[in-house]
Amino acid sequence: MSDQPPAAPSSRFEDLIDVFFSPAELFTRRRDAKFGLALLILALLVGVIYFGTRDALAPVWEAEFQRGADPNASPEQLEVARRYAVLFAPVAAAVMIPIFVFLLGVTVWLVTRTTGSRLGYLQGVTIATFAYYPRLVEAIASAVQALLMGDGTLQSRFDLNLGVARFLDPATTGPVLIAVLSRIDLFTIWVTVLIGIGIRNMAGTSTAAAARAAALAWLIGAIPTLFQGLAQ
Repeated sequence: MSDQPPAAPSSRFEDLIDVFFSPAELFTRRRDAKFGLALLILALLVGVIYFGTRDALAPVWEAEFQRGADPNASPEQLEVARRYAVLFAPVAAAVMIPIFVFLLGVTVWLVTRTTGSRLGYLQGVTIATFAYYPRLVEAIASAVQALLMGDGTLQSRFDLNLGVARFLDPATTGPVLIAVLSRIDLFTIWVTVLIGIGIRNMAGTSTAAAARAAALAWLIGAIPTLFQGLAQ
């Protein structure tokens, strides 16, 4: 950890503004690893956005359900699976976000070992918490796109991807390839950049070392996506 003294305290509201406009100042200020309120607000906002956008994104999730469904399942079995998916989606939205954040925090903590820094685990979770905030913008942007594009043009979630995967056809592109390439998109890169800024300002590493650690975090983050593609 850097020997620099912590910055003067500020309001948590300022933290949520700075994550988008002054992330370096935010992470310097949050060397104290106080992320609890930010994580709570993140989870609440995910829930609000989920309920606010679920109708707009319903065609996308239906397309994804059909794409991943067992071709040997009967219509009755598919309907039961669909009902359970709809029932547990809000629970997953509320519960899984903190889990994702803590797992990302572990990843950030581990990759900083490669820089020789002494970033604490809770500081890693702090970086992960704030780095996840662009995903809120992604959810809103996806809903707006879904409304503008209409039901008939949406074949998968990759149609809303602001990156390479958007230009690939899921029907003809291998699931592993398209899943991995889906991480080369605006929001995943944004999250990765925030992780790098967080490592640099919390751990006191050089920009180059922080960039290497963030790139390694991006690679590790591709592993679940790779397994998801293999499962399909």
